[in-house]
Amino acid sequence: MLLTLSVKNFAIIDTIEIEFDNGLSVITGETGAGKSLIIDSIGLLFGQRASSEMIRHGEDKATIEGLFHIKTNSLAQTLQDMGISFSDELLIKREIYASGKSISRINGSIVTLTQLQEISESLGDIHSQFDTRGLIHPKNYLTFLEDEALKLALSHYQAEHAKYVTHLKRYQGLVARNQEDGAKIEFLKYQIKELDQAQLSVLEEEELQEQFKQLSNFELMLENMAEATSSFSDNSVLDNIYTSLQALKRLSQYDTKYQSYAEQIEDMYYQLTDIYEDISVDLKTRDFDPAALDFINERLGLYSSLKRKYKKTTEELLAYLTQMQQEISDIENYDTLLQEYLEAVEASYQTTYEIACKLSDIRKQNAIILQKQIKEHLLDLELKQSEFLITVTSNEKKDCLHSQTFFPTGIDAIEFWVTFNKGEPVKPLAKVASGGEMSRFMLSLKTAMFTKVPVETIIFDEIDTGVSGEIAYKIAQKMKEISKDRQVFCITHLPQVAASGDHHLHIKKQTIDSKTITIAERLDENMKIEEIAKMISKGDITSASRNLAKELLSR
Repeated sequence: MLLTLSVKNFAIIDTIEIEFDNGLSVITGETGAGKSLIIDSIGLLFGQRASSEMIRHGEDKATIEGLFHIKTNSLAQTLQDMGISFSDELLIKREIYASGKSISRINGSIVTLTQLQEISESLGDIHSQFDTRGLIHPKNYLTFLEDEALKLALSHYQAEHAKYVTHLKRYQGLVARNQEDGAKIEFLKYQIKELDQAQLSVLEEEELQEQFKQLSNFELMLENMAEATSSFSDNSVLDNIYTSLQALKRLSQYDTKYQSYAEQIEDMYYQLTDIYEDISVDLKTRDFDPAALDFINERLGLYSSLKRKYKKTTEELLAYLTQMQQEISDIENYDTLLQEYLEAVEASYQTTYEIACKLSDIRKQNAIILQKQIKEHLLDLELKQSEFLITVTSNEKKDCLHSQTFFPTGIDAIEFWVTFNKGEPVKPLAKVASGGEMSRFMLSLKTAMFTKVPVETIIFDEIDTGVSGEIAYKIAQKMKEISKDRQVFCITHLPQVAASGDHHLHIKKQTIDSKTITIAERLDENMKIEEIAKMISKGDITSASRNLAKELLSR
């Protein structure tokens, strides 16, 4: 629940700090005083989008802070997953800058708007006249039938549906490609023949490059080999090392440290001997082969030519050859492959449709429950002549190649049918509901939904528009009923609703130093009487309106 709200430089609000309690809090005030700004501020804490136009004129930024007490385990788990530290309280802060930037924080940690919206699903719900208008759109009806079982089934369906779409696209791609294959196959065969005959190999290319480097520098290599061997033979290098080795061996008889020196030099001696012999043999046997150099030049030229022509490396050319060979195989085995792809589409279609039917069954069961609940609430709100029906219409199974069978949400279309007059046939909700009836219907729907959704704070923003008299009492009773388990706020212009509140907040405008500011005042019992009396008599308090206000409060 919301414990405190602090707002600064938001529209005509200069600075406001409000404490809230459990139960039903009613908010009243003249039109334009800033009642909706209080709700808008809470909406920003729930993740609604901000605009720099919300900032009070002449200020650089607006700040909204809300302190919430949290109870739900699901919210605690969400916060933990986001890495946000918490106890049983949550401080949410929004900062809106004139530059257009907006920063959101939870317990000091910066969060994204998406994260804030995810958390707000458990924190609270704002029910406004805009929500009532949204009710008439059938696209929203699916969400009214959701529960945990349906969400799980929907997730399973969407995963299988994605597989079906993949299989169908693969099949359709093969059919479309087959129409182009006649012209393409000859070109593919030409390229395959060219690359196949070239007998490319990454290893061969590397070896050829090494051989080319040696043959093209043949004379220089011979000169260096001769110089290396002559240095050994002319200077008696090996003989001198051998003489030194023998001397060290004799020394080692008298001093053991010379034994290690002798061993190291002996290893070097034999290594140098091997190197000298290898170079000598190579010098005597190495022969220049012009034909070999020509062959190497020709092969490397072919590699360069093909890489330049196809704009690919040797590795890529080999992969491209395999790809083309597969394409040729697919083309030549088109009928077999087409049947294989079609069978995959059929199997995937069948699986997806079966899951969609299970999803449909859950919706139909939930529709029966919701339909019954809403009917009960409509009776409570004096819509006794009303009839209400929820229909779940499912697409029939078609040919597997008709993807129109499926929607992203399954195979169902939902419609709300209602009549508020006895003897009249039911019609789609959007075509029959007046403003007052729509408000009561929406309240019935929300009341039914709140039994399933663990929302701790519920806000009703002028949903009692268009009703009066006994109906106003019924709406007040319904909100009072909801407030037994949750914190409820209600902006109202009806004295019947205002009198039902456990707490009463009055919003008014004042001009101070040529600046218009909004003030929030918590009313005591006597102040409630005066405010409700004013609402009854449209601004002019009379003894009759005061007595009626007392009666409403006692009722």
